[in-house]
Amino acid sequence: MARVVAVCLSERKGVAKRNVGEAEVKENHGLVGDAHAGDPERQVSLLPLESINRMR
Repeated sequence: MARVVAVCLSERKGVAKRNVGEAEVKENHGLVGDAHAGDPERQVSLLPLESINRMR
């Protein structure tokens, strides 16, 4: 079973995302307040923890 370990967003593109703990999800939009919200290709990204650890 999968579980969410972080909810991260940024207000502008090109800026590191920060963990906000929780966020409002809007259908066909994404995370309210996130720079990528509304982008039909990248409304929400789900990453495995292993990928995140490799990027650190």
